Amino acid sequence: MARPTVRTISRYLLRQHVAPLGFALAALTSLMLLNQIAKQFGSLVGKGLPWSVILEVFVLSVPFIVAVTLPMAVLVAVLHVFTRLAGDNEITALQASGVSVARVITPVLGGAAVVALLSFLWNDQVLPRSNHRLRTLQVDIQRKKPSFTLKEQVINEVVPGQFFLRAARIDPNSNKLKDVTIYDLGDAERRRIIGADSGRMAYTPGGRDLYLTLEDGDIQAVNRTDPTQFDRTFFRTNRMRVAGIGNTLERTEHDSYKSDREMSICEMRGMVALARREADRAGADADVAVQNDLRRLAGLVLVYPAPPPYVADTAPVGLYCHALRRAAAWLGPKAAAAQTPTPRPFPHPQPQRRPTWPTRRRLACTATRCGGRRRGSGRRRPRRRRPRPVLSGHTPNRSAPPSTRRSARRACLPPRRSPRRKAGRP
Repeated sequence: MARPTVRTISRYLLRQHVAPLGFALAALTSLMLLNQIAKQFGSLVGKGLPWSVILEVFVLSVPFIVAVTLPMAVLVAVLHVFTRLAGDNEITALQASGVSVARVITPVLGGAAVVALLSFLWNDQVLPRSNHRLRTLQVDIQRKKPSFTLKEQVINEVVPGQFFLRAARIDPNSNKLKDVTIYDLGDAERRRIIGADSGRMAYTPGGRDLYLTLEDGDIQAVNRTDPTQFDRTFFRTNRMRVAGIGNTLERTEHDSYKSDREMSICEMRGMVALARREADRAGADADVAVQNDLRRLAGLVLVYPAPPPYVADTAPVGLYCHALRRAAAWLGPKAAAAQTPTPRPFPHPQPQRRPTWPTRRRLACTATRCGGRRRGSGRRRPRRRRPRPVLSGHTPNRSAPPSTRRSARRACLPPRRSPRRKAGRP
């Protein structure tokens, strides 16, 4: 364990570097950012972009600027601190107290190692992602308003393969053109070359179509089927409409293409491994092709080996990539596992209990009394013939009077209980 005096000196030296490092980093980054704003602000504002998009362009430019200015800020901070320590004779006082120069430099080297590690992670993880988003955004901005991407004295392709424009001078602020030449190849029957002394560009309210107003020029048309036919028309003012010109900002959501400045170390190593596998596969295919050519010359049967199954290799290459993936899996949220709902048990039907004798007797008597109709039911059920009770010494007669049938029907009903009389009453 270091002595308290040594720990105090280390903290003092590191604390002296914090303020100059932060000031130098902020000042250098601000200066370079102002330079970027001065270069791109005019072209971005002139395209009618919202302020959020303009701010996003400059924010995405900050990681690249920080990657450049951080080493310079470290150099400025170290020079400032040690110059001030030497000017105030603090280094002489430390040496007189028995602290060596190596002991003074050790905490500074440790802080420099931490800054180097942070700079490495910044350049490997943050900078490629910001470069990819910035490049995609700039491509989307260039497609928004083609008048700002037109170059002077160059044949510009306005509509791919159909409409080309050349102008001697282009004013992006007023959309005015000088010495205009247009090559119109959109018509399959004829080709047109339009020349004008000046012109102006304008967009439709929806921003999808481009209107060209040309002045003092001519139109030369040549028939493709018959090149001998040539038409030339002079005009004072000619208005043209070019459809399919986007003046709205359409953001690209997913862009799989990445250049070398837009990939991290692990992505580049993966691309190198993939290129090596493809090279090995191409070499094996070339060997098979040579063998088949020799067999064809010798009159032998050609051999076509089965292609190896393609297996996507997603394992990271190298110890750093393994550690980075483990750290991302540890810090990031865990993937939710799909859960299969457990089926509920189907309720088994309960066995119906056979009603007891009093219940059956009551139901039978109710059906007999009601004439075969259930209480509360609107449908009349067919009456079943039930055996009538036979009295002793009496033969059943189906033509008996109704009184006899009613008495027989009452025979199945429970006997009525006579009310109990209280004592003392008649």
